[in-house]
Amino acid sequence: MHLREALGSAHDIDPTRPIVIGSMKLGEEAAALAAEILSGTVDLPVATLVDREFRRPVYWSVDHATEGHAEIFGFPVDWKDELPTALEMALVRAVAVLPPDQHPAILAGGVEIILGSENACVDFRKVACAAENPMVGETTEFDRATSAAIVAAGVGRGLKVAMDCLLNSYATSPLKFRFLELYRVMEALFLADVKSRLMAGFDAEPTLALNDALDALQSELKQITTLAEPYQDLFEECWAVLDGLRNTNRFVAALFKRLEKKKVNGHGKWQTGAALIYQIRCAVVHAGEKDMIFENFADGDAALKAVLPTVERTALRMLGITLG
Repeated sequence: MHLREALGSAHDIDPTRPIVIGSMKLGEEAAALAAEILSGTVDLPVATLVDREFRRPVYWSVDHATEGHAEIFGFPVDWKDELPTALEMALVRAVAVLPPDQHPAILAGGVEIILGSENACVDFRKVACAAENPMVGETTEFDRATSAAIVAAGVGRGLKVAMDCLLNSYATSPLKFRFLELYRVMEALFLADVKSRLMAGFDAEPTLALNDALDALQSELKQITTLAEPYQDLFEECWAVLDGLRNTNRFVAALFKRLEKKKVNGHGKWQTGAALIYQIRCAVVHAGEKDMIFENFADGDAALKAVLPTVERTALRMLGITLG
């Protein structure tokens, strides 16, 4: 344990008063934790440092269903303002566990520090980093969250493609293409699921397995509706957001009219929400004479901005990531 060296004092800590580590003044919660660590009652995690640029202080608490717990944090070089309490406490744990020759790098900023299991946050770190600075739009979900619960969403090429699409959504513009990348997350996961069910059932009942796979692939709308079923709350939220705009936004009004024409609008709210997301995708992709074309609506971006946070959260949930 190296906290005493970081404090630069042999005296006991008053847990009710702020402490100073290097040139950084930390609050009472950090002081109380430091006192506990010095008393020997706290188990310290392993720590890893990675050079990385930060635009603002970042803290994440990550719980992985099979790989354990990790904290990820960092702040810009020469940061002078107050840090969030959770980040201050993580900083105390980091200087306690890492040797004194690494303390200057920790306290100077510009490094990402991982406390605990690196395996718990490998993919999440990539996503959180990409989401900090999207090319267009706001990463509403990441900006207001500090924790993540992660479950394994599967393995294989389909999952990798879906993860790549999520990362691409933060690195693409204009806004319609960011939406399209999030839709492609869902598309990739659906195809991976169809393949998985086909392979699982083929040996026992090959004809039935093949017929089920072909039936699933016949309609793209059916694909997204099938995929949406375990996430009914999120697709109902998509419906609610767009339904609230249907009387004021021409693009959204046209979406609902399109569903009515196709006789899709009479289903439940979550099914209609899935159909609306599919129809937005079609409006972005298609440009035929009989198609609904996104560029023909001046208020299309306003509709995307409204529904994008829910679509982003849905894509994350499908990849096994729930922010909190």
